[in-house]
Amino acid sequence: NRTINILWNVYRFPIPYMVLDKFEPATKDGVWDDGFIRANLSKMPDEDRFIISRINSVASTVDGAMKECQLHRATREIVNFILEDLSRWYVQLVRPRMWLEGESEEKVFAYETIYYVLRRLIGILAPVCPHLTEEIYQNLRCTNDPASVHLLDWNAGDTALIDATLEGAVAIVRSFDEAGANARQSGKRKLRWPVAEVVVVTNSDVVKKAIQRLNAVCMDRANARKVTVITGSWDRVGWHAEPIMKALGKGFGKDSFKVKGLIEAADGNAIRAAVDAGRTYTLSADGAAFEIGPDHVTFTEKLPEGIFAAPMTDATVYVDVTLTPELEAEGYAREVIRRIQDMRKQLDLAVEDTITAGVAVGEQRVLALLNTPEITALIRDEVRAASFTFAGDGQSIGPANYPSMKEWDVEGVAMTIGIGKAT
Repeated sequence: NRTINILWNVYRFPIPYMVLDKFEPATKDGVWDDGFIRANLSKMPDEDRFIISRINSVASTVDGAMKECQLHRATREIVNFILEDLSRWYVQLVRPRMWLEGESEEKVFAYETIYYVLRRLIGILAPVCPHLTEEIYQNLRCTNDPASVHLLDWNAGDTALIDATLEGAVAIVRSFDEAGANARQSGKRKLRWPVAEVVVVTNSDVVKKAIQRLNAVCMDRANARKVTVITGSWDRVGWHAEPIMKALGKGFGKDSFKVKGLIEAADGNAIRAAVDAGRTYTLSADGAAFEIGPDHVTFTEKLPEGIFAAPMTDATVYVDVTLTPELEAEGYAREVIRRIQDMRKQLDLAVEDTITAGVAVGEQRVLALLNTPEITALIRDEVRAASFTFAGDGQSIGPANYPSMKEWDVEGVAMTIGIGKAT
């Protein structure tokens, strides 16, 4: 039931935008074919090419499982594709392209891709989910297509459209995505709030190439101004040396507690550098010298203030959550946008409907951050507002101007938001 609901929402998601733009999928003699996808695949963004590759990989797996009567394996593969690849990944990435105003190649690629994926998906899902797939097909069907989804030829996937390298790169980026979210959680910074930089430290060439190839996707998913890959170590990360008491007792006897104190007070980076180079590190006290080797210490990361880390596949992700005025302004703006979008839904407005909106901010410092031409334009464009204003310092907004009014607590700042449908 959960998967079917998610599939239905994915299917419904692009339709209002397609209708608004009068989108028609590419056809040949009124019959849909995938000629557009094949002709334009090399020009498409990697996220489009990935989901096209994945649906063909899934179709191939499902075909093999069905031939062996392993229905559990076939359906598991489809469910995983719907939940993980299509809903949680592709739709999230492609959503901003659906919102683009006017004609654009990027938007056409997004429309053609999601149409292609839905057509291929309902084809392989039809044997086990006959009624819902028929309902979707009847709305997606082109003029001269077969009358029913159950009259379509079976599609076993096309190896020419499968890019295993890209699928592997996306798997790595999804690991990066999860690690970035975990690091943000440690730093108590919501994903809506942008960060200045995310750094990936790795010794894996495969990870490095994946992050570099899909860098734009990484920045989007991490909501970061910059995503950097570093091989080896990051010079902003320090090390704290921690003594191993059992080894110190064995190696230094009655001096073990003295050595423990020396290790804890020493430069962990210097000890780590010596140990990594295969050397011992000398600590001295009261005329005595003690040689510290790899058996005597372990190391923990010593991160600068505002830096938080989390592990990913063959790498570590570091997120700098330090706020600048510019980042803080955009963070508050994103919070305002989310609340206005919620109010749009409550008014049951159509995608194409424009609104008028105003916001009164209860804290002068935050108002000063938000009340700039750049932030005002950002909010206005995101919420499709014909007019948008911030009330001046200490001023309020009245219900006479905005039929829908609501009080909000935005990260501890009191705000009053009013919206109405533009006439």
